[in-house]
Amino acid sequence: MLLPARTINSSSEPLFNIMGPVVQFLLDPADASGAFGLIRGIVPPGVAVPLHSHADPEAMYVLNGSLEFLQYSEHSSRWLMAQSDEIICIPGEVKHALRNSSSKPATVLLATTPNIYGFFRELASPFEPDRPAGPPTPEDMQRLLTLSAKHNYWIGSPEENAAIGLNGLFAPEVRD
Repeated sequence: MLLPARTINSSSEPLFNIMGPVVQFLLDPADASGAFGLIRGIVPPGVAVPLHSHADPEAMYVLNGSLEFLQYSEHSSRWLMAQSDEIICIPGEVKHALRNSSSKPATVLLATTPNIYGFFRELASPFEPDRPAGPPTPEDMQRLLTLSAKHNYWIGSPEENAAIGLNGLFAPEVRD
């Protein structure tokens, strides 16, 4: 069944927490003939996404702010900065991590595959603005590991994350 062309008012879409980043699910892959999904993400200052990889490629357009991403290599990994109007392109199977080490939130538009979209949907919990962000609970971590296995994701160990400057999910230094 073909869906008609339509507009989506992103300001009316609910917010969700994904262990630090706050997201809005803007376009379900089912609404794009199963080809891709679209997610807006806000990465608060000091929040990091740990070292991980997955078979699916993803592209992030930085709407505002800046976001560091890890260009991983077994021998010489380095953090690079993406600013507003730049795109972070991550091919499938490439180990990567993200962090916002600035003092301002970074907002990105993530174009992704149905698998990654589904992973985020399952991992997301309702955003509670009055609840302070904090480290993930053991239950959160178990859910992350269970969903990672289900969606064929690899998550770096605490030691692998520490080696790239992340001492947990929320560990980069905040700087101005």
